[in-house]
This record gives sequence, structure tokens and C-alpha cells, in this order.
Amino acid sequence: MRKLRVLFAPDYRAGLPYQKLLAKALSKYDVEVAFLSDYRRGLPLFRGVAASAPDIFHLHWPEAYFARRGDTWDRLRVARYPLDLWLTARRVPIVVTAHNLLPHNRGDEPGVSRNIRFTLCNSEAVFAHAKPASDLLASTFGLPERLIEVIPFGDHAVTLGDPMDRDDARRTLQLPLDEKICLMFGTVSPYKGIKEVVQFWSDARVPHRLVIAGPVLSPDYANEVRDAASNAPAIDLRISDDWLDDAALRMWLSAADCVIFNYRSIFTSGAGALARSFGVPSLLPRSATTLDLGEPHPHVVRYESLEGDFRNALERAISTPRDYAQGRFWRKQTSWEAVAAATAPVYRRVMETRGSA
Repeated sequence: MRKLRVLFAPDYRAGLPYQKLLAKALSKYDVEVAFLSDYRRGLPLFRGVAASAPDIFHLHWPEAYFARRGDTWDRLRVARYPLDLWLTARRVPIVVTAHNLLPHNRGDEPGVSRNIRFTLCNSEAVFAHAKPASDLLASTFGLPERLIEVIPFGDHAVTLGDPMDRDDARRTLQLPLDEKICLMFGTVSPYKGIKEVVQFWSDARVPHRLVIAGPVLSPDYANEVRDAASNAPAIDLRISDDWLDDAALRMWLSAADCVIFNYRSIFTSGAGALARSFGVPSLLPRSATTLDLGEPHPHVVRYESLEGDFRNALERAISTPRDYAQGRFWRKQTSWEAVAAATAPVYRRVMETRGSA
């Protein structure tokens, strides 16, 4: 069996572990992964593929190639993308991982949905991380089900190691030892519904400590969160321009009694999968049906709305003991070996189909 050369794009290894962990696992299946790190102006996909000459081009976040930068070229990047993608697809087979249904906070932007549809419809295979996500892709973009492959999301806890002692983590983070700590972690962005939770905490005078930890992507939104938290002493904002590295994530997840997610819209959640792997009880909206966290499970508590059953769901979550050992089966199901074992045969099939055509 000859080795396959696969090009991953864009190169997001600096901020997200997904590509790096998958590439390492794929090496056991005679798949050699390179990364499209250079952004060539004009036709970045086509020119990048031409320079690398891979067997397969694996696109992870298409929106990186029609990015919104707030300059005069935003519309041009959106408009030129279909040509760039079409030329690339003529040169090499494309597969796509649908990490999102649409780019975060850009669903209503002109041309964005069109570009995602064009990408998926010009791909040889589309990876989704759950059956409900697969169904939504098919219904939203008119994709045939045979095009979509469901694979695990991957266990991101492997880079963190075992949890720290809870009290040691809290002392290091300067958190009280005798309070319930509810954590919202990751990027501070509107689609996560952070401000609404902060406002609820303030209005309802929830006695437990709410910690918001992560990097600021939108300074304006971060200021809205600060304003909502200004009259609530139980809210602890640990937001900055710095990303949370593995050591920080390990510490925060070791210190927390539960993790809260309040997505306005979501397709796949790396943070949700990480909390599940770490054995930390999590609250999630019932509307987030595309998130597969191995339910039913006591570490996954769903709620309908902040105004309705959220408070009761919160109390259930913080009264559920953390248990890293109990997450062992989930971690095995979502291991990178399992992801690679499901991904590599799709690459081979795409190559065979392309060759026969």
C-alpha cells in the first residue's frame, strides 16, 4: 500500500490541537500529512496545492480563505473564493471536515453560506462529528448522505494529562476552596452566549462563583460582558488577549465543579468534548442537538432556557461529582486512533474513485 500525501488547510496548529493530533494518528495508516502554512495572495488554495502537489487536499475551515478582516478587500475575498476552490478541485480531490455548519458569527454575511455550500458540493467526501450533524448538513446544503462520513471528534484531553488536585489548582488560580466554581472557558465570542449567562447570574443573584476564562476575539463584545458583570461580585472575569494553553486548561478544568455552555448556535464543540473527556459535569442547551457527548450520561445535563429550567439544571450539575476515571470509555471511543481508523479508508476510497474516473 503506497503512502498517501494529504495537505491540511488552513494550518491552525498554533491555536487548535485537532490537526496535529489527527496527523500524528494518520501516520500509522501510511498517510503523510503536510500543512498549508503559506497564504499566497490571489488564489491561495490553488497556488498552495500547486506548490505542494498532494494526493488529497483536506480542508478544515474554508472561511480562512474568505476571511473577514474589516478592510476594503472583504467582499473581494468572498467573491473570488468559488473560483479558487473550483480550480483546486479540478487539480486534486478535496475532502472537508465540517467543524461548523457556517462560520461563527458570519451566518448572515452575504456570500458566506453560498461559499460553504459550494465547498461541500465540490468535495469528494465530507466528515461530520455526529449523526445529527450529518443530517443537518444534508438537509441544509442538499448533500447526498453517501457523501458524508461520521467520525469521532477526537479526545483533546490527551495533551493535558491527568487532572490536578482540585485544591492545588484553585490555590494556583487564586480561587476559593469552599465555593462551587462554574466555568465558561474558551474564546469570548457572541455565538457562545456568555453575556446572557453573566446577565442571568447578576439578575438572579446566583450564589456560586461564575468564572469566564479565555481570550478576547471581539473587544466590543468583551466590554459588553464586563458591563453585564459589573454589579455581580460572584462573577470572576479572567479574560485577556492570551489563548489558554494546555497547562492553563488543565488547571481550570481541575478547579471547576461544572462547565457551562450557552451556545446561540453550534455544530461541534471542542470545549464540550474536552470537558466530557476530563470528567467534569457540563450544562448544555437542549437545542444543541448536533453535539454528541455520549448521552445519556450523568456528566451531561441539558436545559431548555436560561429563563426556564437552567437554575435547576445548574444545581444538578454542580451536585454531580467530577470523575475522570468515569470518562475512560468516552476517551477510548473518541481516541485519535479511532478517528484515524475512520478517516484513512475514506482517503483511499476517494483516490480509487478518482483513479477509476
